[in-house]
Amino acid sequence: MEVPFSEILNRIAVIDRDIAELNRLKSRLPADRPYSPTIQLTFDKQINTLLNERVSLMELPILHPPLWLLSKEGLEQAAEPSVLKERKSLLAGDLSVPHPNEQDVINFIREIPKTEVHLHLEACVNKETLKFLYKKNGIEVTDKEFEDKYNFKDLNGFIQVFFFVQGAVKEASDLGYFIDSLADYLRSNNIVYCEAFFAPSKFIQNGLDFDEMVEVMVNRIRQIEVKDGITIRLLVDVSRSFGPENAMNNLKRVLGLKHKEVIGIGLGGAELMGPAKDYSEVFKVARESGLRCVAHSGEDDGPWAIWDAVNLCKAERIGHGTSAIQDPELVRYMKENKIPIEICVTSNVFTGKYVRKEQNHPVRYYYDQGLMLCINTDDPDIFNVNLTYEFFKLYRFLDFSIDEIIDLVRQGVLCTFHPEKDSLWKSMEEKIDQIKLKYNLISEKQVTAV
Repeated sequence: MEVPFSEILNRIAVIDRDIAELNRLKSRLPADRPYSPTIQLTFDKQINTLLNERVSLMELPILHPPLWLLSKEGLEQAAEPSVLKERKSLLAGDLSVPHPNEQDVINFIREIPKTEVHLHLEACVNKETLKFLYKKNGIEVTDKEFEDKYNFKDLNGFIQVFFFVQGAVKEASDLGYFIDSLADYLRSNNIVYCEAFFAPSKFIQNGLDFDEMVEVMVNRIRQIEVKDGITIRLLVDVSRSFGPENAMNNLKRVLGLKHKEVIGIGLGGAELMGPAKDYSEVFKVARESGLRCVAHSGEDDGPWAIWDAVNLCKAERIGHGTSAIQDPELVRYMKENKIPIEICVTSNVFTGKYVRKEQNHPVRYYYDQGLMLCINTDDPDIFNVNLTYEFFKLYRFLDFSIDEIIDLVRQGVLCTFHPEKDSLWKSMEEKIDQIKLKYNLISEKQVTAV
């Protein structure tokens, strides 16, 4: 649908005003009141919704666009008419100035290629797809029930939302819709490589066949790679929510697979219900079988839980790891052994155990200490966030520079299980360098080339 240009500009102006007002009100919240985290999350959700709408407006086809929007002549002249300056600012901003426009920063981050490795497949399903699946499978769910489910207060509440999403699946073919939703999310954030968690336990309890589910997902993953050039790999969540015996059964199912798209296992679920040490044997068998192994840890428990995950389970990456900051020796150990932390800022604020505000997230400390880090969303459609905004929050709230954000994108590649990380980063870096020129950011390498 084509829209008059004036309507787009007017709506963008309203959105910008509303975002500024919401940020102003949010900044006035007292830091340590019991009610502050819940209200702050309400602000964040609304701000993210407005930012998503703004991006969508910028991509709309324009009905009868003005000539100055179409013309490229004169854009490089020193004295530009104001309308041309306006057009230029709409298309690409200038990030070389000391305090660039925040929307330009968002646009830049959105455009550069990225990777993501801490992402739950079930939490990438948008509400429209979820409602479609419930209706398709003959299950009545009201709009109020949907909203009530998504209005959770802690990690256990989030896990209930997770089960709610899984409840929409009644046959293996439904998981094809899950992969399609994931692909939509990856495209919209220019994520070129992804490792996503798939938790089969609830589906198996509901009577679905593990091999059939994986077959459906792998076929869709292969189609997406051919069509879009996006690589998706799966980590099967053996899940502490159902106990060690169930986890070992899940591992045995994974060991029976022959698909290159399934690369390893992860330990997710309610951390306080299942210490990592209870799953050391599962991880030992997985490692000896050549699978990659990661674990959620330090999200809802202390640094001792992370010690168990890295020492007893030999986890190759730690998901969340927010409590590691409490133990300097643990931080040194993870740095020296190059064990990455999968950072999920918004998720940690939402679940609220160790982090109540973005400004207090330990990612700034971890980065300054030299830990390997990768930035992730965890559950984008549940938290109403995406990878672009996760990086932007580092810029907005934690004083990360544009160069540091690019460095985190590089580190993100190194944290993956991609078989050719150097080659992947080289191709991404070339594209990032081109985008940097568009935003008037020139690296020393580019200056030398010129």
